[in-house]
Amino acid sequence: MIGFSESIVLPVSPNEAFAYLGDPTTATTVDPAVVSYESDMDPMDVGAHNKIRARMFGLVMSAESVVRTWTPGELMVIESTKPARPAKGIATHRFERHPEGTLYTWSMEFLPTVPGGSIAARIFAWGFRRAVRRQQERFRDIMAARAAEPQQR
Repeated sequence: MIGFSESIVLPVSPNEAFAYLGDPTTATTVDPAVVSYESDMDPMDVGAHNKIRARMFGLVMSAESVVRTWTPGELMVIESTKPARPAKGIATHRFERHPEGTLYTWSMEFLPTVPGGSIAARIFAWGFRRAVRRQQERFRDIMAARAAEPQQR
């Protein structure tokens, strides 16, 4: 497998973390590399098609994805559909109860789709892993700030 898995503890419930991350309107807040994130379903669910523009390796790139699994408070799996070459990515987001809130794990698997695609998949995995670590830290900080707010939500 070409990919990685990164975990972090968030100081909120799995349902709250899932709801925040699963809301397309928060994508640019959670991940500053995301320029825009649009879904054809509101709220998102299985089968939702998403259009994403993000900065990667210094360039703004466009991509499309589809939601394969959507279990609120537990699991979301999102698979890239465009570009389809030289590799596609499958992002798995798990939300598990933890004594301090939620253990959030973001795993990525990159599947080569053409001969030689494994080279690109390795580069994608390296770049995404670095971005995911930064995104998770930012997500933790956002969730900590929300947890510290008065309970008016």
